Amino acid sequence: MKVAVIGAGVAGLCCARELLCRGVEVDVFEKSRGLGGRLANKRLHWGQFDLGAQYFTARDQRFQQQVSIWEDQGIVQRWAFTPSVLTADTLQPSPDKILRYVGSPKMNSIAHALAEGLKVVCQTRVTGVTGSAKEGWTICLENKDRHPGYDWVVLTVPGEQCIPLIAEKTVLAEKIPAYIHRPCWSLALATRGVVASHIQGIFGDESVTWVSRLSSRPASPKSAEYDDLWMLHFSPEWSAMNEQLLPETVASLGIEWLQNTLRVTLSCEHWYPHYWRYASIKSNIESPSVLVDPEQHLAIAGAWCCQGRVEGAYLSGLDVVDRLISS
Repeated sequence: MKVAVIGAGVAGLCCARELLCRGVEVDVFEKSRGLGGRLANKRLHWGQFDLGAQYFTARDQRFQQQVSIWEDQGIVQRWAFTPSVLTADTLQPSPDKILRYVGSPKMNSIAHALAEGLKVVCQTRVTGVTGSAKEGWTICLENKDRHPGYDWVVLTVPGEQCIPLIAEKTVLAEKIPAYIHRPCWSLALATRGVVASHIQGIFGDESVTWVSRLSSRPASPKSAEYDDLWMLHFSPEWSAMNEQLLPETVASLGIEWLQNTLRVTLSCEHWYPHYWRYASIKSNIESPSVLVDPEQHLAIAGAWCCQGRVEGAYLSGLDVVDRLISS
């Protein structure tokens, strides 16, 4: 059996790795230059930072076992801190006792560990899936290349991007909501100034929902370019309303919010914004962990099928393999 996996996020890589372990030939196609999807890491001349997911949790036993292995291998570390909560314009300690993990030295270290030994073709945008289960599936690429001979195709990209690829080929398309994800402006800020050491993460307000003090995380590199490195995630509502803002405007609003929240004066040395069109999922989205069409040999998996978390992406990647093998 030969399988094509579209998307090299956690779900796609987990699926591909599990297939390989079961003796299945598998190819992974990824439109971006790097691996990990929303575990993306950005490297600039002044610093390196995680642009998407800032940490993850492990609740399911299967994922806990995998995280324990990664921890032993140094691929992940525990981020032990008490988050702050912005309440009535003041920061208070959060009462939660959640155990949080980060990739080491960066979030996409998880993706690189999953991808070891896999055939992954990056910077390759899939524009079509042609053929049928009977004659075999062909993956069509933006550069006009064609990769034929697949018995199964597994899509692990955002649901909105699955629809145009399979809409006329399977009943699965009818099970995908038209609008699944909510956007997010993310903003990296490199600052100089003194901030209390206990402030490492902040649950914010209706404009900025989460702040990571990246320079306080385990394995974070030191830099002569700044005292602290921050990552701000603006709320889905704010991001949707302000999609067309200029990057410098987002940066200006972000540093103003951070200073007002911390009640300190900071000098912004560097900044970098990024607009995630497919960030968090809407709260009313309900879906099984995978969608499978055993007649057409097409399947869909991904974080959006499992509450949008890193753990959900991993479990969805495992579950789709069980369904595929048993079909």
